[in-house]
Amino acid sequence: MDETSPTDQAALIARLKAERDQLLTLLRALPDISFVIDQDGLYVRVIGGANQAMYVSGKPLEGTTLQEALPDEIGRRFLQVVRDALQTGEMQFLEYELGVDEVQPLPPHVRASASDPGKQYFEGRVLPLPSYDHPKPVVLWVAVNITPRKQLEQYWRTAAETDPLTGIANRRALLEQAHGEVERAHRYGHPLSLLILDIDHFKSINSRFGHARGDEALRRFTQVCTELLRTSDRIGRIGGEEFVILLPETDLAGAVSLGNRIVETTASIEVANTSPVFTITVSIGVATLRRGEGFEETLHRADQALSRAKANGRNRLETESAPRPDEPPANG
Repeated sequence: MDETSPTDQAALIARLKAERDQLLTLLRALPDISFVIDQDGLYVRVIGGANQAMYVSGKPLEGTTLQEALPDEIGRRFLQVVRDALQTGEMQFLEYELGVDEVQPLPPHVRASASDPGKQYFEGRVLPLPSYDHPKPVVLWVAVNITPRKQLEQYWRTAAETDPLTGIANRRALLEQAHGEVERAHRYGHPLSLLILDIDHFKSINSRFGHARGDEALRRFTQVCTELLRTSDRIGRIGGEEFVILLPETDLAGAVSLGNRIVETTASIEVANTSPVFTITVSIGVATLRRGEGFEETLHRADQALSRAKANGRNRLETESAPRPDEPPANG
C-alpha cells in the first residue's frame, strides 16, 4: 500500500487550513451571521454578521452553549438540529423567530445596539464542518435574516383579507371565519348568532355630498360597531354598505340587545362636512344558527329579517322567523 510521505501530509494539512481560512474570511465578509457549534451545543466561534441593521455582535456567545444562551425549548430544538446534521451529514434547514432579549449572554450595550429589539425571523442552514480544529465534531450554522420577507408576506396576507377602506375583514375573510365559527358551534353545542347590517339610503350620501363623505361615513360606522363588540366577535364588510357581524357564544336575545345598541348609536353619527348636518341610520336583520344548519342558511334568514326591517321603515332591527318545531337552535 502506498504511504503518503510526511511532505505530502504537511502539504495536505496546509491546503486544508488554507481552504478553511478562506472560508472563514469569506464568512466574515458576509452580511449574515454564522456560528460554529459543536455536537454538545457549544458556540465555538461566531463569524460575520456585517449587516448591523440586521444583526448585533454575537461574539459574547463564544464559550457558551445553546442551552445556556437560549430559552429551553429553543435551545433543545437547535441542539437536535445540530445533531441531525452531524448524524446525516446533510444540510438541515429550519425557520425560527428569535429576539435579542431572548439571547441571555448578550451584554446590555449589545442589546441596546439592536436596530429592532423585537422578534426577528431567520432561516437556519446547518451543515457539518469537517476538518475543523476542535476536539468534537462541529457544524456551521448560517443564520439568514428573513424578516423583510416575512413582513412582506404578512402584508400581502393582511391585504388579501382586509377591506382597504374600513380596515375590517373583507367578504372572503369573513366567510372563512364564519364557517369556522359554525363548525365550532355545532361541535360544542354552543349558540352562534349573526347580524346583517345595511346603512339606510347610503347612495344618497354619495350623490348629495360626494364619495369622500360616503367613505368617511363607512369608516365612522365601522368604528362605532367595533367599539361595541367583544374581542371574540367578528365584523366584515360584504358589500358596498352591507356588513355582517358574527357573535359566538351569543343567543338570539344577546344578538338583539347588541343590534339595538348599534341602531341607537348609529343614529348619532354625523357625516363630516355636510350642511345641513346629515346623520345616518342602519337597518339590521338577526338570526341564530340552528342545529345541522350551515352559515349560508343562517345568513339567508338574517337577510330576510333585514328586508323586513327596511319594509317596516328602516332605522330598526328585525329578527328571523320563528323556527319550525323540528328545527331547534344549535344548542338545543
